[in-house]
Amino acid sequence: MAWQESAGLQLFDITTDHEAARQYQVFSPTMVIVNDKYRWHGPFSKELIVSMLEDEPIEPRAFVVEQSAEEVRGELAPIDVDSVLMTCAPCMNSEDSNFCRGKAEWIGERLKETGMADLGFVHIVDGRCVGGAEFLPSTHVPYPIPDKRRDNAFLTCSYVSDDKRDFRGYPLDALMKSLRERGFKTLSTVASTDGVFPNGPVQWFERRGFVDKGFLIREELHRAELHHLQLEL
Repeated sequence: MAWQESAGLQLFDITTDHEAARQYQVFSPTMVIVNDKYRWHGPFSKELIVSMLEDEPIEPRAFVVEQSAEEVRGELAPIDVDSVLMTCAPCMNSEDSNFCRGKAEWIGERLKETGMADLGFVHIVDGRCVGGAEFLPSTHVPYPIPDKRRDNAFLTCSYVSDDKRDFRGYPLDALMKSLRERGFKTLSTVASTDGVFPNGPVQWFERRGFVDKGFLIREELHRAELHHLQLEL
């Protein structure tokens, strides 16, 4: 039995530990790996983790969300240490910005490291953050992506769309224009074929001109494959 009263928890900060990202094939900022066997993106429960620890049968589940073509255009603000606090609303489902203090520190470190004035855009409608598009130069990305060039940007986070409204198309368009002006030639990302984690689905990006550059890893529990996508800017 893998689990009794407690289980060991090991945390990897892939910001600096690129080898762990390569070893475990991590392509998103948060991922749970149990007993080097089960990989899980997105929301999870204590019951799910216990089931994994006990090697109980787990029904694969795809996080499929229909993507609306109804694009919403509000106001855009550059992603920096202050504006990123607003992302708690769409990302953490909370208006308490304290949940995003760690993210703000991370943004500050990346801005200093890259020399960039901002790392993309947050999308604001009626005073509330509803989406955004965040990037890093691919040379600063910890994920084991196949194309790390100075003039290739990497879309680290794209959010949010559902079956009623698309809040992320507008900030992504603005980011692409900004990246061209900064001298980037291409924009890459990682997306899922049959789900929304991370940044999926692939089809949404293909409709915006991204080209599928190939398979990265299959996520069995999500019935999905992660693919590397790229757009010529």
